[in-house]
Amino acid sequence: MRYLDDFVLCFQYRSDALRVHKLLEERLNQFGLELAPEKTRLIEFGRCAQRDAAKQGKKRPETFSFLGCTHYCTRNRKGNFKVERRTECKRLQRATQTIQRLIRDMLHAPGQQQQQALNHYLRGHYNYDGIAGNIQSLLRISRLTEKLWRKTLSRRSQDGEVHWEKFQKLTHSFPLVRPKLSITSVGFQAYAKL
Repeated sequence: MRYLDDFVLCFQYRSDALRVHKLLEERLNQFGLELAPEKTRLIEFGRCAQRDAAKQGKKRPETFSFLGCTHYCTRNRKGNFKVERRTECKRLQRATQTIQRLIRDMLHAPGQQQQQALNHYLRGHYNYDGIAGNIQSLLRISRLTEKLWRKTLSRRSQDGEVHWEKFQKLTHSFPLVRPKLSITSVGFQAYAKL
């Protein structure tokens, strides 16, 4: 059995969107299914949405989250409309909690083992969230991981706090992967690089 739980439909005209929404509800009801009201909404998004939001006195048009990314309207360097994506706030919070738990669970493990476990998690995070325009979110997770790792090492040190100079020497021996953007045939892609 398969479930279709997340999808986005785009329309040029509001009347088309309302008509399809009604037909979709009727069709799903035939199979005993329904749209989740807390996840279903109709928003104005796109080139015209930016103009209309300004007319309504809003700073920016509405955003929506889909597959762990928040999609929002912006403009490129030439001033043309562009859809940008960044990691959703809830996903960043979950990643932060996972990193904290991972570091806490390995408090007394050797440095190399800690580095390998952190790099394994970071590679997965960078690969999933590595999309064009999202480098700031990836760098935030990278910096946060370093900060939490140093803080945890300070807790277990008998000499007191592990200062940044000492921590930099440690990360030189056991480097954490950093997000990098590469240009591929299909566009930009983030990847982890030591």
